[in-house]
Amino acid sequence: MESLEYVLLSLLLLFPLADLVLEKYKFKTKSSEYIKTSLMLWAVTGFLLYCFFQGALTVKPPLILPVADWKTYLSLSIFVACFAYTKYVIFSIKKNENIRLSVLNTLEKDNSLIDILPESHKEYLLFTLLVSVSAGICEELIFRWFLYSYIELQSDWVIAVICSSFIFGLWHLYLGWKHVIKTALVGVLLCGIYLYFESIVVAIIAHIFMDVYSGTIAYYARKT
Repeated sequence: MESLEYVLLSLLLLFPLADLVLEKYKFKTKSSEYIKTSLMLWAVTGFLLYCFFQGALTVKPPLILPVADWKTYLSLSIFVACFAYTKYVIFSIKKNENIRLSVLNTLEKDNSLIDILPESHKEYLLFTLLVSVSAGICEELIFRWFLYSYIELQSDWVIAVICSSFIFGLWHLYLGWKHVIKTALVGVLLCGIYLYFESIVVAIIAHIFMDVYSGTIAYYARKT
């Protein structure tokens, strides 16, 4: 059964190359691209879960919820504060044209990123409810649970954090090497969240919030 795990590892390493090829055959609309991206993520995650339930993985099940109650309350407090901050930023963008233009200028400096962020209401809904949720669940299960745990078994936790985060960054190679580095650093942060709170659920919610925040700021800044 270990052969399935090797196939899974190969798939994770080759995925960035496949993504680069598919990037040359984009759909005409962002909505279609969002659906394609989400389906690809769930295909890989589905295979990961299949391997897990077949007993083909050498890693232990993920840590679901924090064992300590105070960590649960801390994570909830942080998420409430982040939600309040997002509402404040949206309010600021709506009420202050200078802030809106400043956000737009920041976004437009990076064409590769702004091309994938939502602009219309339909795109915003798909990005928020489909892409962000899919990325949060799938990528956390793939990188913070499986890949981190697998590398840790072969080495130690520091190497596991670095390697799993770098491969996570490579999954965004289609955005350019600058984003590979940025995403790898985000991966280190998310890995730290997973290890500190001992909860894949907290890491998933944090990941979803990061994506939703980016999409929300871009949508409201570009909305006339």
